[in-house]
Amino acid sequence: MRRYARKVDSTQAEIVSGLRAAGVHVEIIEEPCDLLCHYWSRQAGRFLWQPIECKPLTGKRSLKARIRKDQAAQTDFLTMYRVPVVTSAAEALEALI
Repeated sequence: MRRYARKVDSTQAEIVSGLRAAGVHVEIIEEPCDLLCHYWSRQAGRFLWQPIECKPLTGKRSLKARIRKDQAAQTDFLTMYRVPVVTSAAEALEALI
């Protein structure tokens, strides 16, 4: 059980609204990753579920997703299940293709 309120990634609202505008059903699940998306896949010819992790950008010279060191279990989950880590709605939509 958590003692403190969970901090939402700064990019999450933009990513959720972009996905929903594109017709993707998005559930905010928080754990083990931020979002669970349900969308139509033309390649598969059916609806699919895809978890997505939202991260803010960091860095002055090369922008990349910021992954904190205290999130080791989550990082292991993201790697094991190949969950896309996205920083924008465009990246999230690309991850669903």
